[in-house]
Amino acid sequence: GSPKFAKRPVEVTKRLGKGSMLSLDGAELLLPSNLQHNNKQLTLVRSWSAIVAGVVSGMMGVEGLSGVLAFVLANFLMSFLVFFFALGGDPKKYFYKPRDLFMGQFMSGLQSFVLSWTIAYDYLYCF
Repeated sequence: GSPKFAKRPVEVTKRLGKGSMLSLDGAELLLPSNLQHNNKQLTLVRSWSAIVAGVVSGMMGVEGLSGVLAFVLANFLMSFLVFFFALGGDPKKYFYKPRDLFMGQFMSGLQSFVLSWTIAYDYLYCF
C-alpha cells in the first residue's frame, strides 16, 4: 500500500494517535516517535521516486547534466504531490521543518537515482 503520514491528534484528552504534534493548553508539542515515522515514510517515497525516475531516464538515454535535471524535477514533482495529496497542504503538522518535505534526504535520493539511471542506461545502450 501507499505510505501513510502520521496526523496530529485533535485533543489531549483523547489517546495519542499518529500525530506529530500534540496541543496542550494552546502550545503545540512535537511527538518524536511520529516525526521519526514521517521521516521514514518520506525517505521511502523519495527513494522509490528516485529509482523510478532513474530507470525512466536511463531507458530514455538521458546523459550528463540532463539526467541530474531529470532527478531534480522528479524530486520536486514528488514533493508537491506529497504536499498536496498526502499532507493536505500543511506540512507543519507532520514535520519539524516544512522545508524537510522538499529538501530532506535529498542526497540519499540522488544516490538511488544515479544507481538506477546508470544500470538502466548501461543495460540498454552498452551491453
